[in-house]
Amino acid sequence: MGFVLWLVATASFFGTLRLGDPVATLAGPHATARDRIAIARFYHLDRPPVVQYGYYLANLARGDLGKSYRYRRPVADLIAERFPRTLLLGVMALAFEFVAGVAVGTLAAVRRGTRVESALLGATFVGVSTPTFLSGKLLLLALGYYAGWFPIGGYGDGFFDHVYHGLLPALVLGLLGTASLARLVRNDMVDTLQTDYVRTARAKGLTERDVVLKHALRNALLPVVTSMGLSFGLLFSGAIVTEAIFAWPGLGRLAIDAIFGFDLPVIMGTVLFASTGILAGNLVADLATAALDPRIRNE
Repeated sequence: MGFVLWLVATASFFGTLRLGDPVATLAGPHATARDRIAIARFYHLDRPPVVQYGYYLANLARGDLGKSYRYRRPVADLIAERFPRTLLLGVMALAFEFVAGVAVGTLAAVRRGTRVESALLGATFVGVSTPTFLSGKLLLLALGYYAGWFPIGGYGDGFFDHVYHGLLPALVLGLLGTASLARLVRNDMVDTLQTDYVRTARAKGLTERDVVLKHALRNALLPVVTSMGLSFGLLFSGAIVTEAIFAWPGLGRLAIDAIFGFDLPVIMGTVLFASTGILAGNLVADLATAALDPRIRNE
């Protein structure tokens, strides 16, 4: 994990060197030549890229992600301020993804070979194929502007207002994962419903509802746990577009503003933090799978 984070930090550092002139961004249009020299020396921007990289790694080892060029604040403070907002959006999106994906996938498996399955699979195909920037704008226009069911943007005041403002962007953020999860659940449920222990449960006289919910679905959920863990990390990348569309002040919006403002420390900090989230999601998924399946835990 540490090696992967080092690779991400290295790629983000050298990748941002091509975005623009950080001295010009820091000094502003009216700075004198002396001001530019002083700023370059203070931030070590007058040194070769390899030397700058050494300073970056040394600060990173101490937990210092640098100072934002735009906000004049430590990047770690900006991330700590924005992360709870993105976390709230991600948790809501995961909840929608889990409930809707499992329900649609289970129904498609139970109604296999019918028009219901064809309609549900067609809907999941559309969901997988539709990019977030398109579905977000369409739902914002239809449900936010015309129907007036949801706010058209912003964060709100107070926890419940935050949740209300986050419903529509969480729906958009979870649509792509819902479609993928539904297809995964459907395929696993089809295989599970054909196993011997399911046939035995039916032979004992159990209702179809108990067979599906208490026997087949429980075993089919193991791959879902892995998928949810991966989705949690990938929500950071999806949140960049979604937060920009809905003016949600989270990490995604911070990253977008940093890119357009050539705020290199913030770009590197958000990339590194998002990569950590992806790795953490994979780790949680592995631990949860081992906890749910004794066969994996005993290996």
